[in-house]
Amino acid sequence: MNLLGIDIGGTKTSVCIGDEKGRIVASRRMPTRTPEGPESGIRRTIELANSLLSENRLTLKDIEAVGISAPGPVSVPPGLMLAPPNMAGWVNVPVVRMFQDAFHRPVFMNNDANACALAEYLFGSCRGTQNLVYLTMSTGLGAGFIANGKLVQGVTDTGGEIGHHVLDINGPPCPCGQRGCLELYCGGLNVANRLREQIVTRRIRTAILDLAGGDPANIDFKTFVEAVKQDDPFAVQAWHDYIERLAQGVGTVIMFMNPEVILMGTIAIHAGEQLLGSLRAALPRYAWKPGVEACRILPSALGPAIGDLSALAVAIDNLKK
Repeated sequence: MNLLGIDIGGTKTSVCIGDEKGRIVASRRMPTRTPEGPESGIRRTIELANSLLSENRLTLKDIEAVGISAPGPVSVPPGLMLAPPNMAGWVNVPVVRMFQDAFHRPVFMNNDANACALAEYLFGSCRGTQNLVYLTMSTGLGAGFIANGKLVQGVTDTGGEIGHHVLDINGPPCPCGQRGCLELYCGGLNVANRLREQIVTRRIRTAILDLAGGDPANIDFKTFVEAVKQDDPFAVQAWHDYIERLAQGVGTVIMFMNPEVILMGTIAIHAGEQLLGSLRAALPRYAWKPGVEACRILPSALGPAIGDLSALAVAIDNLKK
């Protein structure tokens, strides 16, 4: 069974051809060029998909269904991308209808965190685990929940929006309209921006800046982790603060969902045991011991293919219904 997968992101968009086993036949990516707007972005995605099909001697008639992984929030029944924080101007975009009009094939969409959870459930190292959580640990922070073998969608398609769980009602304002959200404290972009501001305004001498080549603009999560490994005092204190907030959020997930496994994305993959070991040590302060001990916390093993696999997983999950 041939499937078309489309993974839309604020920076890049990927199109792939694959099957129900998660075998990817071909994959191509392009810049999303978010400022150009959704009409341009989707038109270019359609062109890329048609080109990929032609290169592989396939036509749309050979495609069983199309799966789309898109930044949340989304509204699944009408197939809308509502207002993704990192894609200004992409508001109430009828993504499903636009691709259906172009491809004349069944098209299914879900948000990227839910799609990644489905990919882990279908293809990952813990495939088939009945109670599983996937955390998107990258620019932002979101989650997809699998409970008793089923994706938790929620009545308004916002099940799993852990990144906007409020940790501190008196915390800094979040673009979502709330204050003190988990993503503000633990999203990769927010962490880098906060470190940069502190280092520049307080003129802090730190290995974070050295590793960034002396240019604050180059500070990112990787330079942060490397400075922690060097036992830089400022980085170590910032790391402690980061881990406490992350443990607060993950502890809430464990208390609410009692999962068998929590799989973590990009940041956890790159930071490895530096992050996972610190997190496991902090979790007993935020969740009951039985739940913590029963939950394995692991980096995702799907690697760079997870975007393509998540889009395929959306199509597969919906074809089963």
